[in-house]
Amino acid sequence: MEAQHLQRHQGGFHLRSGRAARRRRGNGRSAQEGGVRTSSPTTPEFVLLTGSLGSGKTTLLCDYLSLPDSADAGVIVNEAGEINVDGAVVSSGRRDLPMTLLGNGCVCCSFGEDLHSAIDELLAARRQSGAGEFRRIILETSGLAMPGPILRSLMRYDRAEYRLRIVSTLDAVAPRADEVTFPIRSAQLTAAQSIVLTKLDRVSHGAIAAAERIAREFNPAAVLVTTEDRSARARAAFAPSELEAKTVASQFQAIATTDHARLGVFFAQWPCTVPWADLGDWLEDLAGLCGDRLLRVKGLVSVGGEPRPILIDGVGTTFAEPRWTDAELAVGRGIVIIARDVGLDELTDMSGAYSSDVRPSLRATSRRAV
Repeated sequence: MEAQHLQRHQGGFHLRSGRAARRRRGNGRSAQEGGVRTSSPTTPEFVLLTGSLGSGKTTLLCDYLSLPDSADAGVIVNEAGEINVDGAVVSSGRRDLPMTLLGNGCVCCSFGEDLHSAIDELLAARRQSGAGEFRRIILETSGLAMPGPILRSLMRYDRAEYRLRIVSTLDAVAPRADEVTFPIRSAQLTAAQSIVLTKLDRVSHGAIAAAERIAREFNPAAVLVTTEDRSARARAAFAPSELEAKTVASQFQAIATTDHARLGVFFAQWPCTVPWADLGDWLEDLAGLCGDRLLRVKGLVSVGGEPRPILIDGVGTTFAEPRWTDAELAVGRGIVIIARDVGLDELTDMSGAYSSDVRPSLRATSRRAV
């Protein structure tokens, strides 16, 4: 019965209100109708290219577009200012490049319709050209963009289906974030499946090693691309095979520890299987408690007595569709939470509203989170 209930859901979900506990106490209704689906490896990719201002996103994209691998790629370039300078730079390298410009504002601050229109325009131009379907669409975001709001916009786009991937650049010359840029930088890096170190020709091997450590502090589960050759680096950054080699299980185990001063990493584990309604309520309360401080949620949970766990994968307060995985029992079950300026006591207090049979045990896995 539980598995049939889960399969009814179509699309990801955004959790922001934290009203689940109050609603459950009032009438027992769940936070949302949940669901699980399996994506096809042949589905085209939508790559979100993020990174701080001046971190080398445009250079990395241009390097990739110079490769034969990019023949079936379309590009959307977002610029925070009124003049799309990055778009002009990207298009200058390839006159036949299928590209749409998304200017006059950061895409994560808009309501999403501009992004939907940009995708429609790109797909329409491709159909008119008769060149066949895109294998990949790359959205180069403004350096000010937070991934979460963009993901929410993409989830509302229902005219095509894509496998979403996030690539983030990290400037090896200036890898550390200051107090002003830290919220954006932490959101970009913790969301990424792949982190690409850039400007490696301008720093020493010691500086590269230091940048690698910083990248691991933010996101130990990401594929770290440190190749100095620019063509090889671009190919590795956008090649799906580089990421597919990292299984869900290995990502789940790797993400469990980090040691950045302002990032708390926590592990939530249920004693046995948990009903989807209760898990959904707990996730909604987590999102409501942390708000913008919630950076990453990822893990494997056994739901409703099913032998296969489901993968929970969230960026900020935006969650992908939960999907079945074939992870072995030895991998373990639980959810890893990465949050900015959040303490274990806050999460423990939140979970106290749940009955003992559905309440997870919580522990901190970084010194900051204790």
